[in-house]
Amino acid sequence: MRPETFLFEISWEVCNQAGGIFTYIKSKIPTMVDTYDDRYMLIGPYFAEMAESHFRPLQEIDQPALAEAVAFVRSLGFEVHYGYWLLDEARPKVLLINPVVSRNVLNEVKGRFWQRFEISSLETDELRDLVLGFGEVARILLKKLVEKLDADQDVIAHFHEWMSASCLADFDYEKIRIATVFNAHATLLGRYLAANEEPYFHHMPYYDWQQKSREYGILPRVALERCAAQSAHVLVTNSEVTAWECELFLSRKPEYIIRNGIHRKPEGGHEVFELHLQNRQKIDSTVKALITPSYPFKTDNTLYFFTSGRYEFYNKGFDITLRAIARLNEMLASQDTDISIVFFVISKQPFSNIRPDILESRQRFQDLQKICKRISKQLGPDLYSNVINKQNAALPNLNTLIDEDLHVTWREAKAQFRRDGLPPVVTHLLNEPDEISNFLSAHQLDNREENKVKVFYHPDYIERATSVFSMDYQEFVRGCHLGIFPSLYEPWGYTAMEAALQGTPVITSDLSGFGRYIQTVIPPESEDGIKMLYRRYHSDDEAVETLANMLLDFADTFEREHYVPRVTLPKTVVDTVCWTELMRYYRDVYRLALMRHQPAGDLY
Repeated sequence: MRPETFLFEISWEVCNQAGGIFTYIKSKIPTMVDTYDDRYMLIGPYFAEMAESHFRPLQEIDQPALAEAVAFVRSLGFEVHYGYWLLDEARPKVLLINPVVSRNVLNEVKGRFWQRFEISSLETDELRDLVLGFGEVARILLKKLVEKLDADQDVIAHFHEWMSASCLADFDYEKIRIATVFNAHATLLGRYLAANEEPYFHHMPYYDWQQKSREYGILPRVALERCAAQSAHVLVTNSEVTAWECELFLSRKPEYIIRNGIHRKPEGGHEVFELHLQNRQKIDSTVKALITPSYPFKTDNTLYFFTSGRYEFYNKGFDITLRAIARLNEMLASQDTDISIVFFVISKQPFSNIRPDILESRQRFQDLQKICKRISKQLGPDLYSNVINKQNAALPNLNTLIDEDLHVTWREAKAQFRRDGLPPVVTHLLNEPDEISNFLSAHQLDNREENKVKVFYHPDYIERATSVFSMDYQEFVRGCHLGIFPSLYEPWGYTAMEAALQGTPVITSDLSGFGRYIQTVIPPESEDGIKMLYRRYHSDDEAVETLANMLLDFADTFEREHYVPRVTLPKTVVDTVCWTELMRYYRDVYRLALMRHQPAGDLY
C-alpha cells in the first residue's frame, strides 16, 4: 500500500452492536488506527438510538475530497453523519448512513439489480430493503470520492458480510477505481441449515443452494451475498468450516483464512485471580439484591456460570445449555451438597425496560448496605469503650449502643426490602416470550428456594451504565467461574475466546472455529480450563448428558478442593490471536486486492 491510500472498513455493526462482528471490528480498531492513522475510516448504518451512546458528530470534514463527496450525497437528499466512534481505546472517524431511502430510490436499485445480476427483490423484506438503501448511498458516496481524488491515489473498501456489501457488485460492474475485500464471517445459508437440518455437516456437499435458499425464504439475500463474494477482488474468511461453506454456497474459494483477534493481551498469573475476586464481589452484590428479598441466600459456596451471544437458540447451543442446566439442577438436588449455581443467560432480545421490582430491590439492597455501614461506624467506638470499662468479660447488648433514629431507619429499610414471591427469572420486561423464557418456565427453573440452580436471563448487552450488574461485560466475565458455549454453528466464537482470555474457564464445542483452533494448538491433555464438548458425531441428547456431567464435575471439584480454577493460555497461543500479529495477513490481503484491481500497473 502506498502511504496516501484510503482504507474504508464497512460493516452493518459499526456503532451498531448486533453480534460477533461488532466485537471483531471494535477489537481491531486500535491496531488499525495505529497502523493507518487518518487514512482509515469506517462506514456503518445510522440508527439514532445506537448512535446516541456510540457516536459523536463532527461538523467539519478535514479531507477535502471526502467533504465534497459527503456534501454531494447530502444534496441528493440522503442522510450521512460524520464523526467519532466513541471507544475506550481509540476514536476512529466514521461515516454513518441512514439506510431508510425513498421508495423511488429503492425501486431504482431493485430494477438495476435485476437487469445487471438477475437478483429479484419482489418479495417483501424490510431488512433487505434497509441493506439495499445503505448500499446505494455508500455506492454514490465512494464513487464520488474516487472522482474527486487524484488518479494515482488508491482506495480500498473492506466489506463485512452481505448486509454491508450490496454495492460491491456495482463497483465491479461499473469498474469503479476501488480495490475491494469481502469478509465472510459466516454464510447466510449455513446459519439456516445448521439450525434446521440434521445432521447438517454430513450433508453439506449435497445441498442445492438455490433450492434450500428458496425453501427458507432467503433466496434474494443469499443471491446478494453470492454476488458480493464473487465480485470482490479478495475473499477472506475466519475458519476452515466457513471457507468450505463459501466454496459450496457462494461458489468461490477464499484466498485467505484469517482467524479473529483481540487488541490487548490479557493479564497473567496473580492479576487474573485478583481481578476475578474483585469482579466476583460485584456479582455477589447483584445476586443478593435479586434473591435475598425473597429468602436467605449465601454466595460463599455459589458458582457463577454463564452463556452469552447473539440470539440464535439452536446455533449458539442455548437449547443444549438450558437442557443441561435443568439436568444439573436435578443432579444437585439428589446430592447432599452445599453448592449452589447461579446461571446467567446474556442475549439481546426486544424488551421495554428493566423490571421495576429489580431496580427497587437493587436500590433497597444498596440502602441496607449504607445503613449497615452507619451502624458499624456507630458501634465501633462505643463497643470498644463499653468493653474496656466493664469488669466482666461479657459483650454488651449491641442494640443499646445504637441510637433510636438508626434503629427505626434499620427496621423500615429491612421491612421494605422483603418481597412476596420468588426472585424474577427474566431481568427485563420482554416484548413477548421467547424460547429461553418459555424453556425456563416449562422446566420450573423459576428460582424457588429449593432449586440448587438459580437462573437469570438478561436480554440485553452488559454495559456499566445500563445493565442490572453495573459493570461492563469484561468485568462480568472475569467475575464468573465458567462460560458455557456448546455451539452448533459458530464460525469463530468470540464469546468463548474472550472468556478464556479473561481467565475464565470455558466449555466450547468442536463445531466452533475457536474450539477447532484450540484443538490444533493445545493437546487435549493440556487444555486446562478449556473443555471440549464433542457434538460433530453425537446426538443432541448425548451432548446434553455429557454437558450436564461436565458441569456437575466442575461443581464437585470446587466443593472438594475449594479451588477456583482460572485459565492461563500459553503466550504462543495468545500471540496468534492478537491483532498486532494478525495485521500482517491483512496487509497481504490489501496488497493482493490492489494488484488485482490494477494488474497492469505493476505497482504493488
